[in-house]
Amino acid sequence: MPRVIVRQYGLLPPLNWGEDCFEHLFLQNKLWNRLVEIERENREQYRAILGTDEEVAAINSRIEATTARIADLDARRKELRKKNRAKVGKHTAFEDEAIKSAREELKSLAVQAKEIRAAARECVKGATDSLELVRREAIKLAYASSGLWWGNYNAVVNNYNRARVMAMKEGVELRFHRFDGSGRFTCQIQGGMSTEDLLAGRSNIVSLRLVSNGEFAILCGRKPAKYQKSIGSRRYERDYGILTITIYTGRNEQGEKFRRTLDFPIILHRSLPDEATLKILTVSRRKVGPDFRWSVTFTFTGEDQELLNSSSIICGINFGWKQVSGGLRVATIYEEQDKPRHIVLPQVIVDTLAYVNELKSRIDTASNENHAWLMERMTDAPEPLAEEIAAMRQAKRPHPARFAHFVLKWRSEFPLHKPALLAKAEKRRKVVKRLSLEHHHLRDKVLRRRLDFYRNEAKKIAERYSRIVLDKMDLRLLAKLENSEGMPSELSQKARKMRLVAAISELREWIVKQAVKTGAEVVMLPVESTTTCHVCGEKVPYQRDLVWNCSSCGNSWDQDENAAANLVGVGAVQCEIPVSF
Repeated sequence: MPRVIVRQYGLLPPLNWGEDCFEHLFLQNKLWNRLVEIERENREQYRAILGTDEEVAAINSRIEATTARIADLDARRKELRKKNRAKVGKHTAFEDEAIKSAREELKSLAVQAKEIRAAARECVKGATDSLELVRREAIKLAYASSGLWWGNYNAVVNNYNRARVMAMKEGVELRFHRFDGSGRFTCQIQGGMSTEDLLAGRSNIVSLRLVSNGEFAILCGRKPAKYQKSIGSRRYERDYGILTITIYTGRNEQGEKFRRTLDFPIILHRSLPDEATLKILTVSRRKVGPDFRWSVTFTFTGEDQELLNSSSIICGINFGWKQVSGGLRVATIYEEQDKPRHIVLPQVIVDTLAYVNELKSRIDTASNENHAWLMERMTDAPEPLAEEIAAMRQAKRPHPARFAHFVLKWRSEFPLHKPALLAKAEKRRKVVKRLSLEHHHLRDKVLRRRLDFYRNEAKKIAERYSRIVLDKMDLRLLAKLENSEGMPSELSQKARKMRLVAAISELREWIVKQAVKTGAEVVMLPVESTTTCHVCGEKVPYQRDLVWNCSSCGNSWDQDENAAANLVGVGAVQCEIPVSF
């Protein structure tokens, strides 16, 4: 199997951007929404066909009735919680027990429904096969009439197919996407092309022309550097170029074919692979705050090479977060031949994220104050502004963009209406804009810094260990405010806040990615690692402190170190279990 090599670089804004480029991003979003619409219609018709079976109809009715009963009980419980101003207590005991019982009944009905529907599918197979053909024809018609270039509509359809499979596995529906200017252009190179062909410009689909530092600065509208950087600096090792990609083809008014291209200034902080074949190139435009960030992803295929990892050491990694001296502890690594060690997110990153949250709080406070200030003073606005005021009153919550849009419209269309008040509104708008820009830029910077830290730590782990044993847990459950019974989760508000700072799912993801590169094996085991003593193997009751005491053997140990040690013990003898999130 060929090796996949991915290179990602940042891009500067294109030199020849136009409204037609923006239109093609919008058409991709429009195609996605059309595919979602087709999928929902197909699922509705599929359920109707399956519902013609009497047993399926009966079980569906019971499931719907049980679901409605749970919804009614939950609504009643919320009212009682609101009335008593408490989530837990005797006031909701009846509803809690009723919901728990109804959910158990719903689980039992779901098992029965699965068997009944499987049997019914065989009876209606002809009808469902015909429905599938109709769906595929609708998809072909959708992308054929989308007005998109083949590389772009292929990317949208491929995303749809992957998302459709995941949605059916998880029992959810695909969602429509709101267009905010984000999107991507995809170039698929049939047969592939070498890096040499890319740099030589031998393809009209995509090319990369290397330029000098001075020419690059001129093309970007900057002044060339007076002096070259010293040898050894990272800037000295960079390459500069202009990336040209095709975003669509068409015919002009004279009927002649033309190719619309975009030119992007690119800084290559590391070289492209030599012995590899470029298959796909994707240029992405992502909205970050009020601005857009451009990036490009090159996907190459190359020959298999010898894996880097040749060790025979097994480690267990337990994920969790705890404030310690020097930062936030996010993971504990244990191996049999060495002492346990911890991965600690540096305090500077934790502090910066705290300041980012403070900025967000200041923005929300200023937005609320601006909204109240405006509603109090703009009681006799002209008709167009009065409509804007009415829309702001009906909004669920004040938003800085709404206030800014109102002030800009006021300034451009009615500058003579209360000019003194307009000046104050403009000043308030600028304050929020300054805070928003600082928030968006600083947040993006610190998140990238955290990602880089996790990526480097994951690389060290993947290079050192031959087998990495992780606890198979669904990290999404930690984000829920309530458990499956509707009771509040055990995480405190501070722990929930630190969970966002730690972002342990990001660290786990990078461990898996780096392990693929080095050949290390990642095993995920459903083990009760935290509540089992790694010394004697006895069950230990839950304790609130970090250091737990085992009543059976009398040993004391760090909760996270104990969990990692249990993972090592089980992982050394367990058979392979595929990694899945």
